[in-house]
Order: sequence, then C-alpha cells, then structure tokens
Amino acid sequence: MPDAPVTNFGGNTTFRPAVRYAPRTEAELLDILRRHRGQRIRAIGRLHSWSDVTVCEDVLLNLRHFDSVVVHADHVEVGAGCQIKRIIRELQRVGLTLPSLGLIDEQSIAGAAATGTHGSGRHSMSHYVQAVRIACYDRHTGETTIREISSGQELRAARCSLGSLGIVTSLRLPIRTQYQIEEHFRRYERLEQVLEQEAVYDLQQFFLVPWRWDYFAQHRREVDGPRSRLAPLYRLYWGLGMDVGLHVVVWLLARWLPKWWTRFFYRRVIARLVLIGWKVIDRSDRQLTMQHELFRHIEIEIFVARSRLAEAMGFVIWLLRHAGGEMVEAPTSVREQLQSIGKWDELASLRGQYLHHYPICIRKVLPDDTLISMSTGDEPRYALSFISYARPRQRDGFFQFAKALAGATAALFDARPHWGKVSPLTPSELARLYPGLCEFAAVRKQIDSTDAFGNEWVRSILASA
Repeated sequence: MPDAPVTNFGGNTTFRPAVRYAPRTEAELLDILRRHRGQRIRAIGRLHSWSDVTVCEDVLLNLRHFDSVVVHADHVEVGAGCQIKRIIRELQRVGLTLPSLGLIDEQSIAGAAATGTHGSGRHSMSHYVQAVRIACYDRHTGETTIREISSGQELRAARCSLGSLGIVTSLRLPIRTQYQIEEHFRRYERLEQVLEQEAVYDLQQFFLVPWRWDYFAQHRREVDGPRSRLAPLYRLYWGLGMDVGLHVVVWLLARWLPKWWTRFFYRRVIARLVLIGWKVIDRSDRQLTMQHELFRHIEIEIFVARSRLAEAMGFVIWLLRHAGGEMVEAPTSVREQLQSIGKWDELASLRGQYLHHYPICIRKVLPDDTLISMSTGDEPRYALSFISYARPRQRDGFFQFAKALAGATAALFDARPHWGKVSPLTPSELARLYPGLCEFAAVRKQIDSTDAFGNEWVRSILASA
C-alpha cells in the first residue's frame, strides 16, 4: 500500500505506520501476523474516529476487503471491514434490518462496535454482538490462530474492545424484521418537558439550541403504519434542508461570519427552519440515520447517567455561555467542588475563548452488557454531543473547551467521554469512570498476552486500570 500519512475523517489525527497491508483472506492475515511477530499491529476501518484509537505505530491493516454479508435465519455474519450502510442494504433485500443503528452508516461494523457506536433509545451496537472472530497469537504456543469468542466475560470484552484483543475478521449480529418509524419535531423550554415525552417516544433524540437555551425534540417511535404519502418530500427536506443547507450555514458561521451572527442565527432564524408537528412515517434506516459525514468536523461526546442529567445540562449551559464570553456566575457548589480538585482555574480561563456554533445533540442509550462501553452500568446514559466545524488550524478554542468540559463533567457528574471521539482525559481519570476496565485488562492479557494489538493510547489507559 502507498507510503502516505494516514489521516482520520476529522483531520485531527495523522500517523505514518512502518508498514501497511490490505489482506483479503484470513489465511493471508495470519501470514502477515506470522511475519510481524513481536511488532505492534492495528486495524483500521473507515477512520471515523477522532480519538487516538486508530493510531498505529508499526503494522497497519486495512480490512476493507473483509466486507462479506451472510444472512441466516436469526442472525447475520458480517466482515469486519463492511460498512454499516452495506449491511443495511443487504438485509433490506430480504425485509430485515439490525436491532440498533447509529446516527451515520459510513463506519465499518468492527470499528463501530469496538468504540460503542450508538443511536437513540436503544443499546449501543456493541451490546448486540453475539460472537466475534479474531486473528491473534495462541498464548501457549505463540502460533497465529483464528479464535471465535461467543460467551462469558471474553464476549463482554470483545463487544467493545478498542481493537485491542486481536484483529477482528467478522462479527455475528442479531437481525429483526424491517420496521417503520414515526417522527416529528416539537419545541420545549425545559429539559423535564422533553424527558416526559420518552414514555411515548422512546426513540427520540433532542437538541439544546445554543444562544436560545431551549430544546427541539425529534420525537420518534416504532409504528405499524405504512409509509407516509409525503415521506419522499420529507426526505428531500432533510437531505437538502438539514443534511446540506443547515450545515452550509453552520460552516459559514464557524469559519467566516462574526460571532454576533452566530448568536443571531440561533436566536432568530433556526426556529423558522424546523418544521414543527409534521408527522411522517418511513423505514427505520431512513429515519434514524443522517448524512453527517458530508462536512468535515470534530466532536466530543460525553455520557451522563439519567439521574445526573438535569444538573449536568445546567452546568453545560453555564459553561457554553461562559466560554462564549458572557458574564455568568457558576453555581457556588460547582465552583467550590472544582476548586477543591484544582480544576476551577482551567474553567475560569476559558471565558471568551470559544463560541459554540452547533446544536448539542442528546440521545438516550440503554445499559450495555459490555465491560467498557460508555453506557455500561445500571441505568440509561445520555450522550451529549458537541461538534465544531472550525478549520483544523483554528481548533484551539474547541480543544480548550473540550478539555475543560470533559474534566469538569467527569469530576462533577462521572461523565464518560466517547472512546471514538475527542477524549482528553488522563488514563487515571478514565480508569475511575470505567469500573469494568480492570476486568477488561485481565481478559485482554489472557487473549493478547504479548500486547501485540494495542497502541500507546490503549496501553496507557489499561496501565492505570
């Protein structure tokens, strides 16, 4: 493969591995592992991660040729490098789909599972993985082998593994009959009003609108009705109006227009662009996914337990206003707690350094049966997504904000950052937030006893477990 630098989708991570391959079969993959015994080996999919999870120091494997889709009566076997959109397309041919879908369908399935990719109102994709085939080294003989993991703690580790157990070649996932989703928008002034609607719209996601500080809820629920007659028009509205039009405006706000215009757009204009109350029924994959990959951006996402969500949202609103230059006082209890752990000065210095220019998307994720996915635990977690469209060379304000956000919300609310997005916490902070990390590290040591499949970032996190 060409000896060019590898850059991720967000343009914030670039690395140059010593050698790289694109194997086509498991036999070829095992031969590569045999030849590079003793070196660090990592796999990449579509590079839709903003963290250092994809960085490779030695041997890089591109699994794009592992893209098979084999449909069985109650499950589907998919190649690790297969894009989610291809899986959906193949299942749709026989009237089936996956039990959960993320916001975008460009990712490879192994990468999506390995980092806990999720949608709204259901478990993450990791939770549903029934079995994983990995290429690795036998811990007794040292020989290369294909190992299938399908039960116990090993499966809980393999479902969300950060690519550190071995090279995944395929996954087994459950399937279900294709279904319809009813969707419409409503505006709410308060968070509790939105959360009350979950009893009816269990798949909803909602948006905190910056500089208005109210909420637009995208109410969604599964229904039995036929596709709406105007669904094609709704798809056109979403495709041209939201996926393209709105994002062009955001791109201009972030890169060219003065800060005053950002506040004006969200306070006076955006509400006129959202069609309130138009109920549309359409196929699940059309309603639950977006073309969010059309514009290069960077993102941090934090996961907050349901019981801490209200206070976390109050803090987020204060932090965004403070970072945007407004004179707003932090709650006394928050200030005192952050001062006691040495994090207040970092937040105080953020004033006027970053103007947020994108709605904060909030999605509910049910508890996962994994060891280290962001939503593992006893209660649902809410993913709060913060996106920036600033040029790569003009992201200093965003990174300063992301570091302050992650550190403060981890300390105050035990918020966990997404493994596949900007993750500025220290290994010791991450180890505290993920109680299953010690057990994951033990499972990994059993499967990858020579530490062949981690990278520096993964090793530093596990070292603190």
